[in-house]
Amino acid sequence: MRPIYTTFIFTITAAILVSCSSNSSTKTTADLAPEILSEEAKTISINEDLTLNNAQIVVYPSDNLKSAVQAKLALTGKNLNSINSDGSIYSIGSASTGVPSNSTGFINSRNIAFAKAELRAKIEILRLAGETITSERASNLIVNAKSGNDPDAKAKASLLEKAKTLLDTSIDRALIELGMSESEVRKMNESQKAKAYDEQFRNYVSSFVSSMIKGVSIVKIVEGEAGQNDYQVAVCVKYSPENQNIASQYKSYGASKNELNDEIINQLRSIDPNDLVAKLGAQIFITSSGQRVLVGFGQRPIRQTNSRQSNSETIAFRAARLQAIENIKNLIAEDLIGKEISESIEKIIEYQDGSSELYTEENYSEIIESKKTSIQLNSLELRQWKAAHPVSQSIIAGSIVILTEDNDVIFQTGNKANKTEKSDYSESKTLKGEDF
Repeated sequence: MRPIYTTFIFTITAAILVSCSSNSSTKTTADLAPEILSEEAKTISINEDLTLNNAQIVVYPSDNLKSAVQAKLALTGKNLNSINSDGSIYSIGSASTGVPSNSTGFINSRNIAFAKAELRAKIEILRLAGETITSERASNLIVNAKSGNDPDAKAKASLLEKAKTLLDTSIDRALIELGMSESEVRKMNESQKAKAYDEQFRNYVSSFVSSMIKGVSIVKIVEGEAGQNDYQVAVCVKYSPENQNIASQYKSYGASKNELNDEIINQLRSIDPNDLVAKLGAQIFITSSGQRVLVGFGQRPIRQTNSRQSNSETIAFRAARLQAIENIKNLIAEDLIGKEISESIEKIIEYQDGSSELYTEENYSEIIESKKTSIQLNSLELRQWKAAHPVSQSIIAGSIVILTEDNDVIFQTGNKANKTEKSDYSESKTLKGEDF
């Protein structure tokens, strides 16, 4: 099978260029004193200028999730982002929606944010198994202090140089007559200024991980609107040797007919739909008999139309079921490649005429690729449900799917019927009055 890649790329580039003369004034800013906030997502002003984005500290859903998960793990002597004594690993990833929660398309963007957060959390687990780090850096410094005119630099201008000067002057006059300002013409004629001081620094670092990962299930999700069009989805995932064993032998962990009537499974059939809105991904449930089963959750928005609304709902439910099955498949196995790149550049330049320039650049890239893989599985849709999202009030079509044991179903057609066997022959009787 030829691999095809699903790619998630996140890139940030920041560049600042500042030019100033030797007598320019310098502005200073007050130090920001960070504060630790309480549980709910809220903001605290720490600067008189409330228009500054960096004048606020926000407690995001990811912060609440970290606190809640770490508190529960501490009860059993476990920790986040570490290999615990039983081999389990808990990791958290987060992402924000690209579409605001009060806009059309939010539910799909929320699903994408969940997928990004899950991928990031899985990559953090892979990093604990080892990563390849590549780095390089360079620092250059040149000081060129000059005073007076160099007598050896003086030379009589040639006829060709004089002709070039005359031609440049004529072209400049023509440009001004055509409407170009004198300042624009002077700027075009400026040559590179002589540098008195040139200091440059560059730093590059990258991280690379790659592996097939099995048995990573969703543990807990916290999501919500932090304000200013920032809706974040935070996901905690769990890996354990036991879960990996279940994923490797997933056909042995399909729910049987008896387990489909277990009270744990029936709970999923009867739970309030509003309690299912926060359910995304795939999880491992333990039935009353102690059997572990794999359950997937899928959601899709129901598009509101002026006609054939029932068709929109049918499509949403089918898409939600497909997403739920995909989540089960991603729990069973996913072949991941993750790469991070960070680059920092700074240039400090001072010229012979007393002016100076400062240039800084910060680059960050995140690339996560999930190779295309296929598995064969048996599943059953336990339930379809509808509910309104508590923030956007968008109507969601949801689906719950469970992995089942192999079904002994044989579909036969007339072309594949069993062969007939030889029988006794029947002979018609001769009746009275027949003309024979």
